Amino acid sequence: MTVAVHSKPRLRLRAPKCLLAIPAIIWYFIFFVVPIGFIVVYSFGAKDGSKLIPVDLGHLSTANYSNVFDDTFFRTFKATLRIATVATAMCVFVGLPVAYFAAFKVAERWKAILLALVVVPSFTSFLIRTVAWRIPLAPNGTFSHWLVDLGWISNNGIQILETPMAVQIAIVYNYLGFMILPLYVALDRIDVRMREAGKDLGAGRLATFVTITLPLAGPGIVAGVLLTFIPMCGDYVTATVLGGAKGNMIGSMIASQFTSAQNWPLGSAMAVLMIGAVLASLIVGALIVWVFPWGVQLMRPLIDKVRRTMRARSDAQVRVSRTIRIGRFELLQLVLAIWTVLVLLFLFIPILLVVLHSFNTGSSFTIWAGSTTLKWWDELFVGSVAWAVIARFVVIVALGLTIRRILTARSSMAARTLNWFGPGAFILAVIVNGLATDWYRQIFDFAGIGDSIRNSFIAASGATVIAVLLGGLSGVALARRPGVWTKIFMAVVFLILVTPEIMDAIALATWFPRIKDIPLVGIPFTDGLGPFNGGINKLWVGQSLYASAVVTLIVRARLAGLDESLEEAAADLGATPARAFRQITLPLISAALVAGALLSFTLCLDNAVISTLISEAGSTTFPVALLGATRSTIKPFWGVGAVLLFVVTLGALWFVAVVLRRSGSSSSEIAATLAGS
Repeated sequence: MTVAVHSKPRLRLRAPKCLLAIPAIIWYFIFFVVPIGFIVVYSFGAKDGSKLIPVDLGHLSTANYSNVFDDTFFRTFKATLRIATVATAMCVFVGLPVAYFAAFKVAERWKAILLALVVVPSFTSFLIRTVAWRIPLAPNGTFSHWLVDLGWISNNGIQILETPMAVQIAIVYNYLGFMILPLYVALDRIDVRMREAGKDLGAGRLATFVTITLPLAGPGIVAGVLLTFIPMCGDYVTATVLGGAKGNMIGSMIASQFTSAQNWPLGSAMAVLMIGAVLASLIVGALIVWVFPWGVQLMRPLIDKVRRTMRARSDAQVRVSRTIRIGRFELLQLVLAIWTVLVLLFLFIPILLVVLHSFNTGSSFTIWAGSTTLKWWDELFVGSVAWAVIARFVVIVALGLTIRRILTARSSMAARTLNWFGPGAFILAVIVNGLATDWYRQIFDFAGIGDSIRNSFIAASGATVIAVLLGGLSGVALARRPGVWTKIFMAVVFLILVTPEIMDAIALATWFPRIKDIPLVGIPFTDGLGPFNGGINKLWVGQSLYASAVVTLIVRARLAGLDESLEEAAADLGATPARAFRQITLPLISAALVAGALLSFTLCLDNAVISTLISEAGSTTFPVALLGATRSTIKPFWGVGAVLLFVVTLGALWFVAVVLRRSGSSSSEIAATLAGS
C-alpha cells in the first residue's frame, strides 16, 4: 500500500502585469497628471502678485471663468477656432488627392520617393518653416516686388504679414504633411479587391470613391484631423512669428497671461476652456465617424438601384462607357500628378528659400540682396575646427561601416548585433569630436547661436534617452502583458498626444516652482544634475513627455505584429524573464527603438513651445533664441543655423528609413510608423 504525501504548495509571488510600465506611470503622474491638476485648481483661485507662485487659493471661485469671456478673449477664441477649422479642411482638401495618388496611382518603387518628399518638410523644424514664410510674405521682399512689376498689386507690396491671413497660410503649410501621412496609410490599407468589386458591379469611379474608398479611409481622415486640428488650436509659434497683434491666437494669449501679465488664475481658466473645446471636438469627430457609415447604409437602396440601372445597359453602351472611362482615367491620373507636384513645390519652396537666404549678401534674412556670400557661414563657424570635425566624423563612421561589412562576410555574428556598428560609430564620432573641441564649443565663432545650438542638441539627446527607456518598457508591457491597466495607461498616453503643447508647457512652468521645494526631488531642477544646469533638466522632462508616448506606440505596434512563440520557447527552456527580454525581446524591438529614438530626437530638437516657457538662462535652445530674434531684424546667420538643423533632421530621417527597411518594413509601414499608426 502506498501513502500519498501531500506537499505544501509554495506561494509564488507574481509581478504585476504593469511592472515594466511602472517607471512611465510614475513619470506621467508626476510631470503630466499632477501639473494639469494644478492648472485646474489655479483656475478657481485669485491673482496674488506678492507670492512666488502668484495664486491665492484661499477663496476659490468661478470668477476667472466669468472674466475669460470678455470681448478680447471671445474674439480671439472665435478667430482661433475659425483658423483651425479652415486650415484642417484645407489640409484634407489639399492632402487627400496627394494621398490617393500615392496609394493607388504610383508604382511601389516611386512610393518611397513620394513619401520621403512629403515627410522631409514635415519633420523639419516647425519654427524654421514658420519663419521662412516671412520671406515671401514680406511687403518689401522679392516676391512682393515681382507681383508689383507684373502689375497684379499696388506699389505698397503685399500686406499679408502680421495678419490672420499669414497665420492661415503658414498653419496649412506646417500641418499639411501630418494630414497626408495618415490619409495615405488608411488608403493604402484598403483591399484593392473591394474597389474592383464595386467597379465590376457597375459603379463608376465617383460612386466607388464615395461608397467604398471614402468610408474605408474614415479612420485615416479622423487621425489626420486629430493630428492637425488639436495642435492648431494651441498653436503658439505661428501666431507669434507671423500674426502680430492682428493675427493673435488663443495659444499666445494664454502664454502671455503666465509670462508678461503674471495672471496665472485667468490663464489657467483659459487653458482649461481650451482643452475642453479640444475634447468637445474629439467627441464631435467620434460622432461623425459613427454617423458617416450609418448615412452610407441609409443610401444603400439608392446605390443598389443605380447599380441595377447600370447593369441593364446594352453591351454597346458598356463598350462606349469603357472607352470614355479609359479617357477619364488618364485625365484623372494626369490631374492628380500635376496636383501632387504643385503640393510638393508648396512644401519645399520655404525650405529652399531658407537655404538660399543663408547665403544672402544683405544684412536681413527676409530681404534678398541679389547676390550670394559665405560671410554668414564664416561668422557662425570657425572654419578650420569645423572641417576637422567633419573629417573625424567621416573617418570614424566609415571605419565602423567597413568593420561591419568585413564581419558580416567573415563572421557568424548575428545580423542584428552587426547593425549596431553604424549607430555605434556615429555615437563614437560624437564623443571623440566633443572631447576634441570641448564639446563643440570651439566650432562656433558666434557664441550666442553656438550656445543655443549646443543646448538644443543636449536637451534633445537627454529627452531622447528618457523617451526610449520609458517608451520601450511601456511598449513591451502593453504588447506582452495586457490587462485592465492597459486601458487606463493608453488613455493617459492618448491624452498626452492630444493635449495642445501650450497646455503641457504652462502646466510644467507652474509645476517646477512647486517641485523645487520638495526634498531630493527638487535638487535636479535647482542645483542641476552633474554638468547640466536645472534648465536643461527641465527641458529633458518637458520634451520627453510627447516623445516617450510616440516611442510607446511604435514599440507596441512592432511587438503586436510579432509572434510570442520565441519568448515562450525561451521560458520553456528555463530562461529567466530578464534573460528572455535581453536575448529575445530586445533584439526584436531594436529597430523600433532606433526609429523611435531618432524620431524623438528630431521632435525634441524642434521643440519651441515647451522650451520657450520653461528654459532658463544658460539653457536657451536654438528655437527659443530664434523666436526672440524674430522680434527685430533677423540676420542671415540664423538661416545658417537653420540649415545645420535641417541637415541633422534629414540625416536622422534617412537613418530611420534605413533601419526600418533593414527590419523588413515596406514604404507603407514606414509611413505608418511616422504617422504613429
